[in-house]
Amino acid sequence: MVLVDLTRGGVVTEADTAATVLEPTADHDALVSAVGGNAGPIAILFPSFGDGRGFSLARILRDRLGFGGELRAVGSLIPDQAQFLLRSGFDTAEIADSGAAETWKTSLKIIGHTYQPAARNPMPQRWNASDTAARALDEALAGTDDLVERIKLIAERIDGRIAFSTSLGLEDQVILQAIAKSGVIKNGADIDVFTLDTGRLFPEVLETVELSELRYRIRIRLVSPDTREVEELVSRDGVYGFRHSVENRKSCCEIRKVRPLNRALQGAQAWITGLRREQSQARADVPLAEWDGDRGLIKINPLADWSDERLNAYIDAHDIPVNPLHAQGFVSIGCAPCTRAIEPGEDPRAGRWWWETEDKKECGLHVAETERRPLEAAAQKEVAA
Repeated sequence: MVLVDLTRGGVVTEADTAATVLEPTADHDALVSAVGGNAGPIAILFPSFGDGRGFSLARILRDRLGFGGELRAVGSLIPDQAQFLLRSGFDTAEIADSGAAETWKTSLKIIGHTYQPAARNPMPQRWNASDTAARALDEALAGTDDLVERIKLIAERIDGRIAFSTSLGLEDQVILQAIAKSGVIKNGADIDVFTLDTGRLFPEVLETVELSELRYRIRIRLVSPDTREVEELVSRDGVYGFRHSVENRKSCCEIRKVRPLNRALQGAQAWITGLRREQSQARADVPLAEWDGDRGLIKINPLADWSDERLNAYIDAHDIPVNPLHAQGFVSIGCAPCTRAIEPGEDPRAGRWWWETEDKKECGLHVAETERRPLEAAAQKEVAA
């Protein structure tokens, strides 16, 4: 038996590491046990070509249970499944005939999508094509200032899953309303709307989730951090240890926000955010669309060029439901212990991690991997200690 490494374009390696094998009939308890009781690879058995249950199990392991290790497909597999295994979160496929490896490599190249590989290797299969598409989309979005038309353009240009991460803030509520008004989901666009439930959110945020779902008939998926990582973090630093140092705070953000986001973005072709240039100095040059090479997708900021005045006017004109905390002076809303109301004239993000200096106020969601990597490595080392 040999392994075809799907994340590296079909590189063949020896299957030298034993894996925990899950049958396609595995229930939730079996999946939880596999994730929690084993640091090695998890293999999912495909008993026949026509049995697709393994794809669903892979998504559950990645999206719901936060498994970040090697996910291996074993059993009755054919090269035509290569791209779909990759998109579902598999890292490797075990094959009996090493002579078929070249066919698997070819199958990873012939489909014209830029599928996002799994957790261990975020590099896309077609860098240049995606980079070019991002620049073209940026130009197209700049050609109209109508938000609904921008949403339609995004749905037309992106072939595959579009992830929309919402914090239920003003910008994200405006985007959600525009998505609903555009009708693109009803017309078949694959837009996955989710919010990061860090475990420390204001109750008002979750209330706004429910209100928004009722208003727009769009499901907002809750994405949670890995329970074991959170428990280890709190055990090491304490419940409020994030206030002891910038490193502790960023480690908390890494575990509660960045890693869950990255898991949720796996397999997406594009990521919609509510970033605007007026939000902070660090975001002053945010484009409408850009290539996110670290995550291997197109990052889209349809409100990048909107002013505060235009944002508020749109909310009033369309009676958009907003978080009631905004009326109490909370402009930028994050986790409850890390957010306060701001005074008139203060920077909109002054209420976030107010005990830190301005140049450090990013949680890492919109920071390049190269900038996060040293801190992430330190966080992983501390959690493992």
